[in-house]
Amino acid sequence: MSNDPDLPPLIHVEVRAAELEDLRVFARETGADLGCRATPRREAEGWVVDAYLPEDRLATARSLRAAGRVQLEVRENATALGRERQAEVGTGNRFSGGDVARGGQTVRGTDLAPVRGLGEKR
Repeated sequence: MSNDPDLPPLIHVEVRAAELEDLRVFARETGADLGCRATPRREAEGWVVDAYLPEDRLATARSLRAAGRVQLEVRENATALGRERQAEVGTGNRFSGGDVARGGQTVRGTDLAPVRGLGEKR
Protein backbone atom coordinates (compact mmCIF):
# COMPACT_ATOMS: atom_id res chain seq x y z
CA MET A 1 0.00 0.00 0.00
CA SER A 2 1.35 3.39 -0.96
CA ASN A 3 1.33 6.33 1.42
CA ASP A 4 1.24 8.76 -1.51
CA PRO A 5 -1.95 10.82 -1.06
CA ASP A 6 -1.93 11.70 -4.79
CA LEU A 7 -2.50 8.08 -5.83
CA PRO A 8 -6.09 6.87 -6.09
CA PRO A 9 -7.22 4.41 -3.41
CA LEU A 10 -6.99 0.70 -4.16
CA ILE A 11 -10.40 -1.02 -4.19
CA HIS A 12 -10.93 -4.71 -3.38
CA VAL A 13 -13.57 -6.26 -5.67
CA GLU A 14 -14.95 -9.74 -6.19
CA VAL A 15 -15.23 -10.69 -9.83
CA ARG A 16 -17.88 -13.33 -10.63
CA ALA A 17 -18.27 -15.19 -13.91
CA ALA A 18 -19.93 -18.33 -15.24
CA GLU A 19 -16.69 -19.51 -16.92
CA LEU A 20 -13.05 -19.33 -15.88
CA GLU A 21 -12.11 -17.96 -19.31
CA ASP A 22 -14.35 -14.92 -18.66
CA LEU A 23 -12.32 -14.18 -15.51
CA ARG A 24 -9.05 -14.53 -17.46
CA VAL A 25 -10.19 -12.18 -20.22
CA PHE A 26 -11.42 -9.61 -17.71
CA ALA A 27 -8.11 -9.73 -15.80
CA ARG A 28 -6.12 -9.27 -19.03
CA GLU A 29 -8.25 -6.36 -20.26
CA THR A 30 -8.30 -4.47 -16.95
CA GLY A 31 -4.83 -5.25 -15.65
CA ALA A 32 -6.44 -5.97 -12.28
CA ASP A 33 -4.10 -7.16 -9.55
CA LEU A 34 -5.10 -10.72 -8.67
CA GLY A 35 -2.30 -11.24 -6.17
CA CYS A 36 0.63 -13.64 -6.39
CA ARG A 37 -1.56 -16.67 -6.95
CA ALA A 38 -5.02 -15.91 -8.21
CA THR A 39 -7.22 -18.68 -6.86
CA PRO A 40 -10.74 -18.66 -8.27
CA ARG A 41 -13.36 -20.17 -5.97
CA ARG A 42 -16.08 -22.43 -7.37
CA GLU A 43 -19.62 -21.38 -6.51
CA ALA A 44 -23.03 -22.65 -7.56
CA GLU A 45 -23.37 -20.07 -10.36
CA GLY A 46 -19.76 -20.16 -11.55
CA TRP A 47 -16.44 -18.78 -10.37
CA VAL A 48 -15.28 -15.92 -8.12
CA VAL A 49 -11.85 -14.31 -7.78
CA ASP A 50 -10.61 -11.42 -5.63
CA ALA A 51 -9.07 -8.50 -7.50
CA TYR A 52 -7.69 -5.07 -6.70
CA LEU A 53 -8.12 -2.01 -8.91
CA PRO A 54 -7.29 1.68 -8.42
CA GLU A 55 -10.52 3.57 -7.83
CA ASP A 56 -10.09 5.65 -10.97
CA ARG A 57 -9.92 2.50 -13.15
CA LEU A 58 -12.98 0.86 -11.61
CA ALA A 59 -15.47 2.74 -13.83
CA THR A 60 -13.37 1.92 -16.90
CA ALA A 61 -13.26 -1.75 -15.89
CA ARG A 62 -17.07 -1.82 -15.68
CA SER A 63 -17.35 -0.53 -19.27
CA LEU A 64 -14.89 -2.88 -20.99
CA ARG A 65 -15.97 -5.57 -23.42
CA ALA A 66 -15.19 -8.36 -20.93
CA ALA A 67 -17.20 -6.62 -18.21
CA GLY A 68 -20.44 -7.80 -19.86
CA ARG A 69 -19.57 -11.38 -18.93
CA VAL A 70 -18.62 -10.72 -15.29
CA GLN A 71 -20.17 -9.14 -12.22
CA LEU A 72 -18.11 -6.80 -10.03
CA GLU A 73 -18.91 -6.45 -6.35
CA VAL A 74 -16.96 -3.83 -4.40
CA ARG A 75 -15.88 -5.33 -1.08
CA GLU A 76 -13.81 -2.56 0.54
CA ASN A 77 -11.44 0.33 0.10
CA ALA A 78 -8.16 -1.51 0.74
CA THR A 79 -6.15 1.70 1.07
CA ALA A 80 -8.41 3.11 3.80
CA LEU A 81 -8.44 -0.24 5.61
CA GLY A 82 -4.65 -0.42 5.45
CA ARG A 83 -4.31 3.07 6.92
CA GLU A 84 -6.69 2.15 9.76
CA ARG A 85 -4.65 -0.95 10.53
CA GLN A 86 -1.36 0.99 10.42
CA ALA A 87 -2.74 3.36 13.05
CA GLU A 88 -2.97 0.37 15.42
CA VAL A 89 0.77 -0.26 15.21
CA GLY A 90 2.98 1.33 17.84
CA THR A 91 6.08 3.31 16.97
CA GLY A 92 8.36 2.49 19.90
CA ASN A 93 10.65 -0.44 20.56
CA ARG A 94 8.69 -2.86 22.70
CA PHE A 95 11.91 -4.54 23.89
CA SER A 96 13.64 -1.38 25.10
CA GLY A 97 11.53 -0.96 28.24
CA GLY A 98 13.20 -3.83 30.06
CA ASP A 99 10.06 -5.98 30.21
CA VAL A 100 11.71 -8.94 28.52
CA ALA A 101 15.17 -10.22 29.34
CA ARG A 102 16.51 -11.96 26.30
CA GLY A 103 18.30 -15.11 27.37
CA GLY A 104 17.33 -14.58 31.01
CA GLN A 105 15.99 -17.28 33.32
CA THR A 106 12.67 -15.50 33.83
CA VAL A 107 10.71 -12.73 32.19
CA ARG A 108 11.52 -9.60 34.21
CA GLY A 109 8.89 -8.72 36.76
CA THR A 110 7.41 -12.23 36.78
CA ASP A 111 8.27 -15.77 37.85
CA LEU A 112 7.60 -17.06 34.33
CA ALA A 113 10.30 -18.77 32.33
CA PRO A 114 10.61 -17.71 28.68
CA VAL A 115 9.52 -20.24 26.06
CA ARG A 116 12.51 -22.27 24.89
CA GLY A 117 13.20 -25.31 22.80
CA LEU A 118 11.11 -24.55 19.75
CA GLY A 119 13.21 -25.78 16.85
CA GLU A 120 16.07 -26.62 19.18
CA LYS A 121 18.41 -29.42 18.07
CA ARG A 122 18.91 -32.16 20.62
